[in-house]
Amino acid sequence: MAAVTRPKVCRPSLSELVDLARRGRIRIPASPASRQWGRDDVTRLFDSVLHGYPMGNVLVWQRPAPSGSVVIGPLVIEAEAVGDAFWVVDGRQRLAALVGALTATADTVDPRFRIHFDLATGEFVALSRREEPGDGRLPMALVLDAAETDAWFRANTYLSRAQRALAEQVVEAVRDYRIPLYVVTGQDDRPVREIYARINTPGKPSDSAEVLHTLRSITDEQKPGDLRTLRASVRTFGFGDLPEELLVRSVLASRNSRDIEGGFRDEDDRRAAFARTETALGHVVDYLRDEADIPHVKLVPRPQCIPVLARFTATFGPPGGRAADLLRRWIWRGAVLGVTRHGHLEEATHLAEQVHTHPVDSAQRLIESLPTPLAPWKPDLTRIGLDHPQAKVNILSLLALGPRCLTRPGAPIDAVKLLAARIPLVPIVDDRSGLGSGLANHLIQPSEEAGPLAGLLVRLDLDETVLAGHCLDAESIELLRRGRTAAFLERRAYKAETVIHRHVQNRALFGFRDGPDLATLFDEDDELD
Repeated sequence: MAAVTRPKVCRPSLSELVDLARRGRIRIPASPASRQWGRDDVTRLFDSVLHGYPMGNVLVWQRPAPSGSVVIGPLVIEAEAVGDAFWVVDGRQRLAALVGALTATADTVDPRFRIHFDLATGEFVALSRREEPGDGRLPMALVLDAAETDAWFRANTYLSRAQRALAEQVVEAVRDYRIPLYVVTGQDDRPVREIYARINTPGKPSDSAEVLHTLRSITDEQKPGDLRTLRASVRTFGFGDLPEELLVRSVLASRNSRDIEGGFRDEDDRRAAFARTETALGHVVDYLRDEADIPHVKLVPRPQCIPVLARFTATFGPPGGRAADLLRRWIWRGAVLGVTRHGHLEEATHLAEQVHTHPVDSAQRLIESLPTPLAPWKPDLTRIGLDHPQAKVNILSLLALGPRCLTRPGAPIDAVKLLAARIPLVPIVDDRSGLGSGLANHLIQPSEEAGPLAGLLVRLDLDETVLAGHCLDAESIELLRRGRTAAFLERRAYKAETVIHRHVQNRALFGFRDGPDLATLFDEDDELD
């Protein structure tokens, strides 16, 4: 009878887990996971740690691992070859979330790893790179370091006795938490597959495609540095799914190259290039969302701007000051004028060559490369499909009003969730005229409101704030109530056109002086004197 293979079981603390990761002992292979973890998944995981809830077993296969770059969330180390690495088969996202959040730095882009405990609400929160923690938020990235934790307490002397006690409880919970680690040894992968199958489908062994891919990755010692992995990572930024061609152009622009297959010195150079692009795109997403007021990739009017911005952030870091202001003008002027001659994505690689030497000068060159309009720009309300840049401009302008849900008056509309499902426009009246098929006859609403919405608008007693968030007013509703559809559409068209024009102008600043800030020029003159 063959000997029975039994996995070893150990229970490392989170501190020991992070130490293993820093020493290159933990390796997370590429995975075809169908769903990448988001911010809520990571905050819930840390909530389980705080309350001492079990988070499930972690299955690892102890195998040799080569030297090279090891990436676990934002943690990147140059690891030496080891003969007893822990290749994670089941629990990859849990370990990546824990190690990533506990080792994050101020430069970490991905909000999934910027985890803080809010002492005011008693909840864990994930912050974007541009979002300041504020008072009373304990960073998870420092809780394993006693000196840094003590320094944080000394810097936050304003905490009440109850808040300090709660913070100490969080620190103690994280430091004391242990994870059951099942370690399979030997060359035969059959025990790994059997354990994996029983963990995920109790009592029903099966060959999962995911675990087979993982084991193959371990066996082949596969390393990250491909478009699929990059696409999955960027998807977690909460900005939507960037198409592969857009990622290709971003990699090319970030490394000033025109050949995705060539130009890499070796595999380490390839992985480093993809890692730089991921970081650059993280800054791009932050900038588009926080500074350019574009919440989702589906609403980027001219996607060609993304590789150019990736080149900018890879070269100069996150846009700031005058450069950030000029880039916003370039994005929004380009939204209505076009940023390239033919509007093709491949033109972005050539446009990115304008980015060099100095951030303000680069932004100025991009503005100067825009086509000269033959006539003043005007909104086009006939465009409502997301396949046209003007439709995206229209929707962005309406979203800027902060529209509220009609069936739950006062409830804000989550644009990102809405865009993930469908085009967020619902018709108001059943009208086939020119105005009726355009933006004047559409509201931004959740998917449960299929429309037409005229009857709902007439029945509900909506206050002026909710109406204004949809380019409506009491007179508009009265026209609907009296059945004067044409007059209603004309009134709303005028209001929507005014809103869109103002929104674009406030960001594009047509007619304003571009170039360096005048104050900067005076400073330079002073230095010359």
